[in-house]
Parts: sequence; structure tokens; C-alpha cells
Amino acid sequence: MKKSISLLMFLFALMFSNLNANEMFQTVEAKDATLVKTDSSKEFCNVCGMHLTKYYKTNHVTEFKNGHKEQYCSIHCQAEIYRDYKDKIKTIQVVDTNSLKLIDATKAFYVVGSSKEGTMSPVSKYAFLSKDEAIKFQKEFGGTIHNFEETMNIALKDLPNDNKILDEKRVPMAKKGKKIFESMCDISKMKDFNSIGEAKQYLIDNNVCKNLDSQMLQAVSIYLYNPSAASEKSKMLNVPQDAKCPVCGMFVSKYPKWAAQIKTKDGHNHYFDGVKDMMKFYFEPSKYGHNHTKDELNDITVTDYYSLESINGKDAYFVIGSNVYGPMGEELIPFKNESQAKKFMEDHFGKKVLKFEELKKEMLF
Repeated sequence: MKKSISLLMFLFALMFSNLNANEMFQTVEAKDATLVKTDSSKEFCNVCGMHLTKYYKTNHVTEFKNGHKEQYCSIHCQAEIYRDYKDKIKTIQVVDTNSLKLIDATKAFYVVGSSKEGTMSPVSKYAFLSKDEAIKFQKEFGGTIHNFEETMNIALKDLPNDNKILDEKRVPMAKKGKKIFESMCDISKMKDFNSIGEAKQYLIDNNVCKNLDSQMLQAVSIYLYNPSAASEKSKMLNVPQDAKCPVCGMFVSKYPKWAAQIKTKDGHNHYFDGVKDMMKFYFEPSKYGHNHTKDELNDITVTDYYSLESINGKDAYFVIGSNVYGPMGEELIPFKNESQAKKFMEDHFGKKVLKFEELKKEMLF
């Protein structure tokens, strides 16, 4: 009997230790985390939307000169903000890996590249209040010790490659998010976002979706931040690599987000790096070395701004005069959905939403 009890206790202890081993090093209990925000984004990173407590040991906090505060899951996300808004930042804090308290990041000692997992990057970066604590951690887990400026420069240098890896990993989530958004959310409220966190907060504050759990909310946020990640190649305009715009001479395949096409009755294809150049050609093909009549230019395809899917240009809705520019500057921006076109116009100071037949030559110059 005693042997049976001992065996059970051993198995329980082994199972418990394995569960602990599978826990992420960055994760802490909610009671041990300091979350500085008070709005609807309190529990997630303002950049990537990830849960702050889950990645707490690598959290950073920025206070801007206007008093606004944001919290990020990692120095990777902090670097995104530092790169674009350095002049607007007042202070930066980081979580001390040992005490779990927020400390002045500029006075912290970072261990970079230890064997502990990284957050948003394969290269881990953990901060410590004292150099002795950083050395102790380094001796056990490896890595090199750096100050804040050195660590930030490493993070900034790693951003392009790290983001490439993250973007690839997010594709399945974006595709899932697209399906959820189109079936459970108000699609008329689609708009552009600067980050996944911004999209997530918008969804919450505006009650855009119904009955989403945390994973579904994150998936929709990823999709709204980067709709092109969910684009199906088969539904996009297939532009030959050597196709040049007959109006400006640019290679169209470099700009899939803006690609447009006119197919003539005899089967010839003309490709354009934007609707504006396409319409210039449509109104005056002879000016660009082609003697087509309007009747011959019957098959017109444009790229929906959000989904990147090819759509019938004659059924599309075009926003004119917005502050979003294409490869050739001001553009006529196409949408397959009228409500999305109107929302885009409101968000980007557009002048009008027009149908194809309402487009006039004088609007193009």
C-alpha cells in the first residue's frame, strides 16, 4: 500500500514538474504584473495585440511627452515605436526580470541572446536592475550584457527580419480572421490601422464584432491590420513580370495593391500601376500609342483596396481626393463594397465616392 501511495506521489510530482517546465518563462500571474493603462487596451500590447501578462518579463512601458502611456510585450514592439516616434517619447520603463517591477530602461542591464525564449524575436532580451543580477543570469543561461541603447540598436537592426518571420506566421491567423470578420462583424467599419493593437482596441471600443473569444479577436485584429496577408493569390490580378504601364512606363507587378487591367476585344491586355493611369488610357488611348475605340475597351479589372482581389472595374466604387497615395501620387482608390468606400473616404479625407461611369477625364489631372 505504501509503495502504491509513494508511486502515485512520484507520478504526481513528475506531472506537476513537467507542467511547470512547459510554462513560458515570460509568463507571470496577473497579481504579479503591473499594467499601467486604464483603457480597453489595458491587457494587451499596443503594437502586436499580444497579452501583456503572458509576456510580462519582457514588457516595456512608454510615456509620451503628452502624458499618454502605452505598454508593449517586448523590446521588439518598443523598437517599432522608438523608430517612428522617438522625439515624442518622454520615458521608457522595462520589467526587471527578477523583481517584476518596472525600472528605468535607460539604466537597466540587458542580457541579449540567452537560452531563454525571446518575445517577438528569436533573440531573447531580458532586463535587470543591477549588473550583478545580469551577470548571474548570463552565467546560467548565456548571452551578452548590453545597456539600453545597445540593446535598442540590436532590436532595431533585427526588426526587418523579425517582422518577415512574424508576417509569415500570421498568414493562417489573418485568413481565419478574414472569415470571422466577414461572418461575425460589421464589414462597413473596416479601416486602415497602424498596428494590430490599434485594430484590436478599435474592435472593442466600437463593438464591431459579436461573441468573439480572445483568439478570434486577435485573428480579426491581425487581418484588419494587414488584409493582404489573407489575400488568395488565385483571386488577385495576375500581372506578368515584364508588363509595363503604357502611361508611365513603370513595371506593374511591383505594385500588386494598385494593379489594374484593360483587356481589349481582340484579347490584348494592358496593365496599369493604378486606376488613375488606367483611366487616362481609357479616355485617350491614342495619346499612349494605341488606336482603340471605347467599345474595344470593354473588360476592365481593378484591385480592391482591402482584399487585393481583382474586381470588375465597372462595378467598383472609387474614392477620389483622399490622403492615401499610390505609386503615381494621388489615386482613384477602388472598392467592391460601397460602405467600405464611404468609411475609407471619411477616414482619409476623400472628396467623393463615384461609380465607374461617373469618372471624368478632368479628375485625373
